[in-house]
Amino acid sequence: MSKSLQLPQEWLKPLFPRDPHEKHRVATSLELLFDLIFVVAIVTAGQQLHHAIIENHLAQGLTLYGMVFFAL
Repeated sequence: MSKSLQLPQEWLKPLFPRDPHEKHRVATSLELLFDLIFVVAIVTAGQQLHHAIIENHLAQGLTLYGMVFFAL
């Protein structure tokens, strides 16, 4: 392989987990974004269940809610 086709490896760094016993450990922006997306997904599934209950489609609503909640 020629030198011009090689990818630069300097920017590739292995990912290591954070130490859970680290002092003053705060959540990263990525962790907070993941938590926010997870909460919004559960709230949306709950709203769909609420609408299904109001429209008297309890069995279908519980089935869909269970599938979505299990997937999350």
